[in-house]
Amino acid sequence: MIAKRFLVFVLFNACFNLFAQQSDSGKKTENYFRFNYENDFFSATDRYYTQGIFLDFIHPIVRHSPFSYCLLKLTKQAINYYGFHIEQDVFTPRSIRYKGGQIYYGERPFTAVFFISHSLHSLNPFKKMLLKTQLDIGILGPYARGEEEQKGIHKALKNIEPLGWQNQLSSDVVLNYTAKFEKGILSKKRFELMGNAFTKIGTLYTNIGIGTTARLGFFSPYFTNLGLEKIPFIGKHSLKCYLVTSVNFKFVAYNATLQGGLTNSGNKYELPDAAIARLVADLSVGIVLAYKRTSLEYGKSYITPEFKKGLDHSWGKCSVTVCF
Repeated sequence: MIAKRFLVFVLFNACFNLFAQQSDSGKKTENYFRFNYENDFFSATDRYYTQGIFLDFIHPIVRHSPFSYCLLKLTKQAINYYGFHIEQDVFTPRSIRYKGGQIYYGERPFTAVFFISHSLHSLNPFKKMLLKTQLDIGILGPYARGEEEQKGIHKALKNIEPLGWQNQLSSDVVLNYTAKFEKGILSKKRFELMGNAFTKIGTLYTNIGIGTTARLGFFSPYFTNLGLEKIPFIGKHSLKCYLVTSVNFKFVAYNATLQGGLTNSGNKYELPDAAIARLVADLSVGIVLAYKRTSLEYGKSYITPEFKKGLDHSWGKCSVTVCF
């Protein structure tokens, strides 16, 4: 039995390494796994976007998925990073103790989102351009298990019981497409500045926006390898440390986490279209520490109100990336 398992393990790794040799551009790419956890606990609040969990897996083998044909590439000289993405987001109103769980009118509804994505980062290091496209397929509502997760965490931490989840948005399908284009503006040895334009279209989010990202410190060039800190490095130092900050502005046409899904009509409560804030800005600041094949990041994010009479909001995040 042990011998059979060993043989299966060897064959699996042989196939895996075969696919890992190069991308469809013929150039070798970095592969990585990333775990990201976000929670407004880091900002001492418990409202709105209260928790997010992301898993990313980037590997050339993903390009063989039929969904990869929906994703866009830059020129033939581009290096293409294909990936899987899994995400769960949980949202609540500003209070989870409102009158025994009655509907909190004028506030964000309870809801959760879970989806699986195919993504493609198409990178042209010579022109300092990056195009990211992503197709999301999933579910909004009770089957995303936001209620069970929040109640379980609160119980484990002996915190107050969340009230009001019985009024969460009804189930609906998530089918969304994201496109984001980044271009290098300024690139120095210890400082980089990038501009971007992005859009999301679908049943979950529909918006369009622009933004900037800056990095300051000791890092590998962003448009060389997506900013991944992977050995072997070019230079003397394998330890990298830098600050990263981004600012984005978006025009919002539709947000299902506020307005309910496009295909269901059974919501107990949702915000009307007139209540949605059309212009939303967000800011994030983080610090990244990387050594050899592993990097750690801690950051804080801030967002302006997403609906009229709403509050601004902030949360923290921790992530770990392992390259292989």
